[in-house]
Amino acid sequence: MFIEWALTAVLAASIVGYMVVNETLDRADTAIYDALMQLGQRPPLDDIVIIAIDNPSLQELGRWPWPRTRHADLLNVLAEAKPKAIAYDVLFVEPDADPEADLALAAAMKAAGPVFLPLLIEVPGPNGAAAEALEPAGPLKAAAAGIGQVNLHFDRDGVARSIFMGESSGERSWLHLMELMRRQALGLAIPAPTAEGKEHSALATLTRGERMLIPFAGPPGHFRTVAFADVVRGDVPPEIFEGRLVLIGATGEGLGDRYPTPLTSETEVMSGVELQANILDALLTGRAIHPASIGWVLALSLTPLAVLMAGLLRLRPRANMVLGLALIASTLAVSAGLLLVMRIWAPPAAAIAGLALVYPIWSWRRLEAASAYMVDELDALAQEPSILPQSTPALSLAADDVIGRQVALMHQAVRNLRDLRRFMSDSLDGLPDATLVADAGGGVLIANTAAQDLFSRLNAPDPVGRAMAHVIEVFHIPTADEGGVEGEVDAPDGSTYHLRFSAFADSTGAFTGWIARFSDITAIKTAARQREQVLELLSHDMRSPQASILALLAEDQGKGISQGTVQRVEAYARRTLALADNFVSLARAESERYTLETVNLSDILLDAIDDLWPQSRSRAIEVQAEGCEEEHLVLADRTLLTRALINLIDNALKYSEPETKVECGIASVGDGLDAKVICTVQDQGRGMSPESLTHLFERFQRSTPAGGRQVSGVGLGLTFVQTVILRHGGQISCDSTLGEGTRFTLTLPRAEPDEAWAHEDY
Repeated sequence: MFIEWALTAVLAASIVGYMVVNETLDRADTAIYDALMQLGQRPPLDDIVIIAIDNPSLQELGRWPWPRTRHADLLNVLAEAKPKAIAYDVLFVEPDADPEADLALAAAMKAAGPVFLPLLIEVPGPNGAAAEALEPAGPLKAAAAGIGQVNLHFDRDGVARSIFMGESSGERSWLHLMELMRRQALGLAIPAPTAEGKEHSALATLTRGERMLIPFAGPPGHFRTVAFADVVRGDVPPEIFEGRLVLIGATGEGLGDRYPTPLTSETEVMSGVELQANILDALLTGRAIHPASIGWVLALSLTPLAVLMAGLLRLRPRANMVLGLALIASTLAVSAGLLLVMRIWAPPAAAIAGLALVYPIWSWRRLEAASAYMVDELDALAQEPSILPQSTPALSLAADDVIGRQVALMHQAVRNLRDLRRFMSDSLDGLPDATLVADAGGGVLIANTAAQDLFSRLNAPDPVGRAMAHVIEVFHIPTADEGGVEGEVDAPDGSTYHLRFSAFADSTGAFTGWIARFSDITAIKTAARQREQVLELLSHDMRSPQASILALLAEDQGKGISQGTVQRVEAYARRTLALADNFVSLARAESERYTLETVNLSDILLDAIDDLWPQSRSRAIEVQAEGCEEEHLVLADRTLLTRALINLIDNALKYSEPETKVECGIASVGDGLDAKVICTVQDQGRGMSPESLTHLFERFQRSTPAGGRQVSGVGLGLTFVQTVILRHGGQISCDSTLGEGTRFTLTLPRAEPDEAWAHEDY
């Protein structure tokens, strides 16, 4: 992405630079300039007066050109009014046929005060010359207070908007005619000609000075103007010209001195003399507009482009669009401010074109990248096997164009998504448990059929669209956090439910919402209560009579009852008592929560051996323990595990012949998560048949050893051992061979000394 961004930035900057240097958007810049000129209209200086050679004057005084004496008559009238300076914007480049007429005009010029005359610079000049300078003829040149050039600069659309303040060729140079008038008006020195030359001279080179844009004060007719004929006739009061700057020039139709300007329409033009008045007004008021240098224009054009490119790299599309529009408006505002306030013209079209160009280019590249990514992902998704059976054939992805393929892929993805959503909805409705799905704020989004039936049965409102707080109020559920809640809750109708409040997250792992599942465990709770009642019956109500029978037999000592009957009753009572004790122990081992702690299995094994020492001594059976000198830690319920080892060793003693050995061993194997503690109990009895091994851990199963010797017991001891070992996460196995004895092997996970969850129930 960054490489594409950099390439786009370089391309856009290059295009903007090219447009600035080559003025590619000159027409657009001039249109903006002309619009701003409309905003800059103002009243003209009262010191400037135009004497117009207009159509009425031509009708009254005759066809153009007039004799020089007629111009002399005008200057003689002005001499009496004493103007500050006169600019006679008429070319007198050819001598009059009557030399006396030129002398008369020259005399009138000297009498009227400082009179400035224009020269004509034709480009190109004759015979391959760069230009030709045509200065006033003969005595007129000598009589003039100064000679200035009046060349205009026309833009590509043919509109006059600027002038050059000076033009020179070698040692000869000419200021603009209005610059001479400005200096005269301000009392500044008028530079003398740099070199004398012929009145008509070819120029090998022509160099133009500083360019000035004309800030037009208004449309044609904006300056005070009087007719030439009226002045000569004496109809104009001399006070109008006294102390003012007078410009004399042609305004009549057909004289050719008329130009289009930014403030003229398609049907009107501005006369040359009024255009010169606008130039003089700008020079005197300090409103002259100067074009910014190429470096500044480049800087002003590339700066908004750089800002937009930075935004394209960081901001979202909508923000980038707003930024682009704001930059275009800012560029126009800056350009207008520089023009209207600081009198500097910085063309904004290239900058605006760069902004308008780079945004769609970058947007197209981003859309192209997004489209390619979407097509690749949708194509890969279409190639994956569907997790749902398809009731209709898959859509054909063959298309005539890229857009058609994208539409087909999107259509198939949307259909698969809808099928998956329907599958999820049907799956939730098919669950037997009431299930709710809520968002992170606790609002219930989905309730399956079982949930709706549950709330309807409880006369509670439909949970969908309601806050989870209402569910909490119905079931008195504790407030859930992101860790989830699990437990039993009671409904108002007396039924019991197992609640699982599980948090779920999105693909980024952020918490998204909840899934609440209500499993009806009323029947299970009823069975559990009945189980507790049976255990209570066995542990108390049945044990108490048996204990009383044994107490009476011991007290009576068989008086009135035969000894054989006493022994049989005592045996039955003890058997019934043992059965109740073993059954209760097994039931609690299967159902009660274990209190776990880190214990040393070596200590437990030695405790079990010590508890059975009277039995082993009475039968002269040696019980050996190996490996107990080392520490073998396990996470266990000490009481239950001790009882399990006692049962195993007691069985070994019962099924062993007198004067034999029972070997107990303990060892640790493996490392890390595979670390185990192995405990073995092996006797030297007659062993068991394969058929007996098959049913060894079943309830009430008792093995008859070879030789037929009966062993007391109720057949629940090994079932108890297996239950305890399995609930500790371990394993139990038995190997037995007839005539060689039996070997039990217990395998338990090894614990670390600092086991974190010791002494916790599970």
